[in-house]
Amino acid sequence: MSELNPNAPVTEWELDEWSRETRAELTSMLIEAGIAHRWDDTVLIAESAREVDVEEILDEIENLEDEIDEQDDDVDQADAKVLSQLAGVAQKIARNPSDGGAIASLERLLESIDASSAPGDMSDSVWRQIKDLASQVEDALVGGDRADEVLAMDLASRLAAILRPNL
Repeated sequence: MSELNPNAPVTEWELDEWSRETRAELTSMLIEAGIAHRWDDTVLIAESAREVDVEEILDEIENLEDEIDEQDDDVDQADAKVLSQLAGVAQKIARNPSDGGAIASLERLLESIDASSAPGDMSDSVWRQIKDLASQVEDALVGGDRADEVLAMDLASRLAAILRPNL
């Protein structure tokens, strides 16, 4: 990285709301772009002649942070939606274990929750229990040579009971 020209006009950006990690990423990007700069605590200082280039990098980082925040929001919303859908499917199977649409929905929901972590305030142990019960319901209906509808109804009732207070 080249040094700032002491005679060149400079522009300052106060980035105190940015995390240390984000400022470190910015530093890496500035170095990669060959933009001379320095930090005064959380204030970025660069030559005014490179202001447009710095602004483009700042925008790129902010847009990336916004995308990550949106993805995080989508994950939280999907979890609440999935829990509600799973509760509905569990209730349908508890009443009618031969409902093909409910079984297909259960299989689809299991795929979507397989690698996900516990949503919201739910403890990991409750989340594991929900995922295990849902898998057991599926296994009882499609896992063997013959569906065990009585077991599936019992497991689905237990699943619905656990989901109810967590919706």
